[in-house]
Amino acid sequence: SLLSSLQVLSGCAIIVRGQPRGGPPPERQINLSNIRAGAMARRAAQGQPDTKDTPDEPWAFQAREFLRKKLIGKEVCFTVEIKTALGREYGMVYLGRDTTGENIADSLVNEGLATVRREGIRGNNPDQARLCELEDQAKASKKGLWSEGGGTNTIRDIKYIIENPRNFIDSLHQRPVNAIIEHVRDGSVVRALLLPDYYLVTVMLSGVKCPTFKREADGAESPEPFAAEAKFFTESRLLQRDVQIILESCPNQIILGTILHPNGNITELLLKEGFARCVDWSMAVYTQGAEKLRAAERSAKERKVRIWKDYVAPTANLDQKDRQFVAKVMQVVNADAMVVKLNSGELKTIHLSSIRPPRIEGEEKNKDKDKRFRPLYDIPYMFEAREFLRKKLIGKKVRI
Repeated sequence: SLLSSLQVLSGCAIIVRGQPRGGPPPERQINLSNIRAGAMARRAAQGQPDTKDTPDEPWAFQAREFLRKKLIGKEVCFTVEIKTALGREYGMVYLGRDTTGENIADSLVNEGLATVRREGIRGNNPDQARLCELEDQAKASKKGLWSEGGGTNTIRDIKYIIENPRNFIDSLHQRPVNAIIEHVRDGSVVRALLLPDYYLVTVMLSGVKCPTFKREADGAESPEPFAAEAKFFTESRLLQRDVQIILESCPNQIILGTILHPNGNITELLLKEGFARCVDWSMAVYTQGAEKLRAAERSAKERKVRIWKDYVAPTANLDQKDRQFVAKVMQVVNADAMVVKLNSGELKTIHLSSIRPPRIEGEEKNKDKDKRFRPLYDIPYMFEAREFLRKKLIGKKVRI
C-alpha cells in the first residue's frame, strides 16, 4: 500500500493516511515488525492523583526524531505481516513508492536506535537474519543504545506546566522559538514542543478561530461544520513539522502565538481558504500585520468558500443624513459609550468603534464572588476613563 506518513508515535510505530478524496482520509497505524524502540514519555492522567508522569526510555526520543525527520510528509510503502485479534498491524515500512526503497526497521537497528526482538525469530527468514546482523554491527560500533553510559543523557526533561506563562512569554521578547508541532486539536489550536528546553505548550493562533469539536454530555465529540476539514488542513501542513513560533500574549492562561513555516503563514492560509474567521480580541496581539488577516478573510467571503458559503455582504442601509450629524452629549455611560441629544430632541446611545473600555481578567473577576461586582469602580481605570470623557464632552456639541 502507498500512503503518506502523518505522525511518528515512537521509533517503532507510525500513523499513515491516504490521499484526501472529498474529505480527510482515514488513518492507519503501522507497527514495525521484529524490532522495539524505546517508549516515549507520557504525562500522568489528568484528574487521577495516583498516576505519575512516565519519562522517556533512553534513546526513545532520538529514535522518534530519526524517523520523524526521515518520514514526515513523505510517501511510504508498507507490507502487513501480522494483524492481531485487536486489530494492531505489524509490518515493514519502506521510504518511497515500492519495497525497493529504504527499509525503515533496518535503518533504525543500524543506527543503534532499536533492538531486534530475537525471541520470535525463525532461522530461515532473511529479513530477520539481516536485522540480527545489523544489530551485531551496531553493538560492535557502540552506536546509540549500545554506547557506554546507559543513555541517561538522552532522556528529555519535559516541562508540562509553565508556572508563570506571562513572565515566560515576556522573557522571549517575541523572538521566534524553534518548536515541533506534536498535536493538532483543531485548525487553530496546537500542542507544541518548544526547543531546546522541552516545554510542551498549547498554542492558540493569534487573530483567528476555526470551527471546533464540541464535547457532548456523554463524552462524544460533535464537530462544528468544517471543523474536521480545518483540522486536516492544519495537520497535513504542520503536524510534527519543524516550525518557529512567536509567542505573542497570554490572556487568562491561554498562550497566543503565530506559527512560522517556510511554506507560508498558516493563520493567513486558514482565513484565505475559508477555514477560519478573524477574532478582534486576539488580533490585537498579532505581530505579522493584522491588515493581511482582514484581507485574507475578505477574499474568502467574496469567494463564498467553506464557512462563508452562505455569506451575504451587508448593505449600507444608513441614509446619508444618519451617517453624519451634530448632537449634544448628555451623558457619558462609560469609556466607550455616551448618550447624545439630536436636534429633533431624540436621545441616542453612541458606542465608539474600534476600541473597548478596560476589562478585568477572569481570575480577578472571580476572586470575591460574594461581593457585588461594580464594573465602574472595580475594574482598574474604568472610572478614570469615564471621567476623562465626561470632563471633555459633557454638555458639548459634537460631530458624529
